[in-house]
Amino acid sequence: MLKLYQTEWCYYCARVRAKMTDLGITYINVNVPAAKEERKELLEISGQAGIPTLVTEDGQVIADDDDAIIAYLEENYGSRKM
Repeated sequence: MLKLYQTEWCYYCARVRAKMTDLGITYINVNVPAAKEERKELLEISGQAGIPTLVTEDGQVIADDDDAIIAYLEENYGSRKM
């Protein structure tokens, strides 16, 4: 299952969440702390603290790039009929 590291106040995260909703994707949503130095789980997984960060079903990490995440979602889930 996809896992999205994000915050509610982040505009770029909101773009990714909206695309996931539009595509009918089920995912795990992980709200990270506002302070980057407190994002320990995200740092362990991706080596950085930027959001949004997506972990794909096969373990690929797309870090701190909403455009790249949206492109990945469209390419991999865009043709699914829900």
